[in-house]
Amino acid sequence: MSFNRLAAVRAVDPRAYWDRAGTVGYGNAMFGSSLVERHVNRRVWDGAIAIARQLGMERSASVLDLGCGDGAFANTALAANFAAVDGYDLSELAIRRAAANAPGSHVRFQACDITSPAVAGLPRYDGAFLIGVLHHVKSSAPAVIRSLRNIADRVVVLEPNGGHLLRKLLELTPSYRAAGEDSVRRSELERMFTAAGYRRVAWRRLNVFPNFTPQAIFRLFRGLEPFIEATPGLRALCTADLYGFSAEAAAVPDP
Repeated sequence: MSFNRLAAVRAVDPRAYWDRAGTVGYGNAMFGSSLVERHVNRRVWDGAIAIARQLGMERSASVLDLGCGDGAFANTALAANFAAVDGYDLSELAIRRAAANAPGSHVRFQACDITSPAVAGLPRYDGAFLIGVLHHVKSSAPAVIRSLRNIADRVVVLEPNGGHLLRKLLELTPSYRAAGEDSVRRSELERMFTAAGYRRVAWRRLNVFPNFTPQAIFRLFRGLEPFIEATPGLRALCTADLYGFSAEAAAVPDP
């Protein structure tokens, strides 16, 4: 099933969208090109692991992937870097796909509504990951973060750049509405974590290429990405924010 066919699922039933995405694989559902998918995922996943190390998550750690989707991140990145990985997601179809692709018994998956108060009753973890999740549950995000405070003191978060004008315009289109996309600004997200007792330890803005970027355009501009990411005035063009939050440390100044 193509991205365009998945886009036909309306915003009135975002769960149906994610069930279908779980069936075909999130990569197939959310990217227009496998080359762009591999590039974007590799960079944001490597960045997430680097921030986890900065927060003090060692290889012996047990970690939580909350809103794990089809398990691609957990099975590929987390499984190779941590001793125990638990993934939770609302879509049972996505969880089935995740479990079928698990690389070992140290990676486990379970269907769960991550906006439910029951999440606060999960066991303690050495760290948690929220990879592109909170903007899909925006109205429940503060409660999710408060629940997370009882589960993990260290959290790695990937979210779209909510201040990106093109991104906000795209969220008005049927495909983005079908997925329940509603990105938040950086200041808003940090306020939610601060209110729950966390402090930001790390922040990085990266990735110039939206998921739908045609392969030809990606090849043409790929070489400019490091320059754009490294230039403060141009960094606003990047599409993703990576954060590291800790309940054990004070906030740090922006880079």
